[in-house]
Amino acid sequence: MIRKIITVIVTLAFLLLLCLVEQATVLRITNRALDRTQEIMADIREEKLTAGLKKTHDLDQSWDELAVWLEMLVDHGATDDVRYALSRLIAALEEEDAATAMVYAGELEGAIEHVYERQALTVENIL
Repeated sequence: MIRKIITVIVTLAFLLLLCLVEQATVLRITNRALDRTQEIMADIREEKLTAGLKKTHDLDQSWDELAVWLEMLVDHGATDDVRYALSRLIAALEEEDAATAMVYAGELEGAIEHVYERQALTVENIL
């Protein structure tokens, strides 16, 4: 009986460790993307649309690479929302429409935050 209890405790501890590693990984990825989004928003505010466009293309490319891994951990729809926001932001920057670009940059920021929120280990997500 004691062996079974120890086995259950060890298994639960291992699962908890995996959850913590997964949380830390997703948080690191989303924080990095949010930092880059803030840089893009600063470029848009300063009317540096060409620099913002380059940074957005870089973020788009890195997100495509990271999304493959994220989709194993979080809902596919959450990563797709980031891709859609990036596409709209790129289009607005290519048109040199700073006001619309700022709206889409805000949408991108919200979509990235939502990726972490959807997989965070909270009571709402568990239930």
